[in-house]
Amino acid sequence: MMGVLSDAHGNWQAFDQGISVLKQMGATRFVFLGDALGYLPMPDVLDSIDALGAQIVCIRGNHEDLILKGGLNPVQEAVYQHERSRTMLSGRQLAAISAWPPMLELDFPVGRALFIHGSPVDHTYGYVYPDTDLRQFDVSAQYVFMGNTHRPFVRTEAGTLFVNAGSCGLPRDHGAFGSVALFDEGSGESKIIRFDIRQATAACLTQVTGIHEDVLALFSRQPEHYEGELFVH
Repeated sequence: MMGVLSDAHGNWQAFDQGISVLKQMGATRFVFLGDALGYLPMPDVLDSIDALGAQIVCIRGNHEDLILKGGLNPVQEAVYQHERSRTMLSGRQLAAISAWPPMLELDFPVGRALFIHGSPVDHTYGYVYPDTDLRQFDVSAQYVFMGNTHRPFVRTEAGTLFVNAGSCGLPRDHGAFGSVALFDEGSGESKIIRFDIRQATAACLTQVTGIHEDVLALFSRQPEHYEGELFVH
């Protein structure tokens, strides 16, 4: 089993919780689809990734890319907190995220899988939402895993299974439940797993100040319906 995570955005305790949930469901290796940083200026997620060693492979997200490039205007910086995050990173951590590739292709018994942060046509900055027309994407892979929108889904189009893992640390549909994806490399089955991040989020927010009010508001969203299967201990 493979676990797929994305968009932790500094919420390192929620990332750790997502890894734990996936391990309990049988995952033995992981792909992180990027955006460990941004919004919540806490680089601890990189320590969690480092602790997993060879068990995890990481893709560069748009926030890592922007942090490396720099140059946000003050309005953007107030929300994204990139410069603040960058000052907290060690040289080794900067080198690590610089080495993250924009995409990854892996072959499994059930077919080839493409792992990206954004979309099949814009690997780093593209957006694929639950209602995006998937017919626009001409891909040779049988499986496509992505993040960036913070909204998870599993859909099939023209023989390809498209999976958006959502966000483990900053979900934009239901703010109480992080999301990850579980991929069965033998059968090809993939599903979205949700888990309660309220305690993890509260713990992280006690360690940092100055988070933009629009970001904090995301954690308060509680619609009646959300995508995925809720993990229960």
